Amino acid sequence: MCIAPLASDKAADCHSDPSRRDTLRRLLALGLSVPMAAAILQGSARAAPSAMSYLDRKELIGGLEDLIARAKSPELAGYCTFDLVSTDMPWKTIDLKVAKGQQVTFLLGGRVWLSREGDLWAEPGAAFHARSLGQRPIYNPMSNTGMMTAAHDGGVEIARALAEFKDEDGVLFTPKEDYQKADVDMYGVALAWRGDAGKGLRTLLAHGDVGGVLAAELARQESQRKLPAGWHNHFMLGSGPIIFSDAGDGEIACQALKNAGILERPVAIDLKPDTKMSWRWIVEELPSRVGEDKVVSHDYLSIGAKFDDGQDLTYLWSRDLPVGTTFRCPLPRWTPIETHSVIRSGAKDIGTWVGEERDLYVDYAAHIGGNAKSVTHVWLLGVSLFQRLNGSYRVRDIQIAGPEKTIKL
Repeated sequence: MCIAPLASDKAADCHSDPSRRDTLRRLLALGLSVPMAAAILQGSARAAPSAMSYLDRKELIGGLEDLIARAKSPELAGYCTFDLVSTDMPWKTIDLKVAKGQQVTFLLGGRVWLSREGDLWAEPGAAFHARSLGQRPIYNPMSNTGMMTAAHDGGVEIARALAEFKDEDGVLFTPKEDYQKADVDMYGVALAWRGDAGKGLRTLLAHGDVGGVLAAELARQESQRKLPAGWHNHFMLGSGPIIFSDAGDGEIACQALKNAGILERPVAIDLKPDTKMSWRWIVEELPSRVGEDKVVSHDYLSIGAKFDDGQDLTYLWSRDLPVGTTFRCPLPRWTPIETHSVIRSGAKDIGTWVGEERDLYVDYAAHIGGNAKSVTHVWLLGVSLFQRLNGSYRVRDIQIAGPEKTIKL
C-alpha cells in the first residue's frame, strides 16, 4: 500500500516503483514531511552523478597497495586493508598490532547512505572510529584521512557510527536491528609507522599519490591549527582541531563541511534564578538551505549549555525557522537529551558581530523542565553532515554569571 498520495508525479509514484516506495518509507521514517520526501525523490536523477565522485574500493586500496610496494618505505612498520559493512557490530578487529605511542594513519573511502536515490549520505571519516582493542579513548578523524596515536599496546579495532555510541566505552546506543539495517559501504587502509607519520607519508608521496589522499593527510598534519586551551572535543565527534580551532585574540573558530563537532568546556555553576550565559559571535555562513528540525536537514551552528541531569540546551541560528522555535534534536541518539532553541533566523546580521545573553534558569524551566541543579559544560556546536554545505562562525567573550560567581571562558 502506498504511504501517501503522490499520484500526480510519476517520479514519486510508489505504486509503480517498489524501490521508490521503500525509499520514500525510509525518508519519512527520518522525520521528513511528505512534500520534502517527494522533492528528494524527484531530484534524485539530478543528484545521481555526484554519487560516484569518490575513489571506489579498487582505486583507493589497490592504488595504495601498489604505491606501498613501489616505495618500500623503511618508515612503514606494517599496514592492513579493511572494510566496514552493515553487519559489523559495531567494533571489528583489524590485522594490525601496535605499541603505545605508535602513530597509525587511516585513509578512508566509501559512504554511509541514508538514501541512494536521494543522494543522501555521510562521509566515511565522519562515521569512522578506532581505538586500541577494547579500551578508551575512541579516535574519530571527522575527515577522510587521519592519524591516531595508539593509547595502549596491542590490537586495533574499528567501528562505524554516526553519533550512535552510548558512552566513551563505545557501547552502541542504536538497537542492533536498526544498526544493521544501515546502508554502509566503507573501506580503507591503516598504516602503522616507525617514528613520525609525516616522515613516513613523505617517503610514499615521493613515489606518487592516490587521488590526493596522501597529500591531503600530510597537509592536515602540518596545519598549525590547535584546540583552544581548556576545551576538548565531545568523545563521539572528532579528535583534534577538525571543526573547532583557536583563532587567536580570544576567539574560537568553527569551520564545518561534511562533518560535525561539539567542543566542550567544563564549568561548575549553580542553576539558580538569574543565571545567565552571554557571548559574542559572528556567523559567516549557515550550513543549511532549509529549517534544521528534520534529520536530513539537521545542519546547524549553535552555542549551548549542558546540565547535571544530562540534558543540554543549545541556542541556534536558523536558516528560516522563526525566532522562538524550540524543538528536540531529531537525531535518535540525541532526542532524549538535547533541545534546540532558535534565537536568530535568516540572513540579517550574517557577517556581523552580535552579542547574546540568555537566562539559563528561565530557558531550562520553559524548554526542559527537569530537576537540574547546576550547569556542567558550555558547548559549541557545528554540523554539516547531511546537506554537506559550508558552515562557519567565530565566538568570543563567553561568560556564565550566577548570583554567586561569574565564569569567563
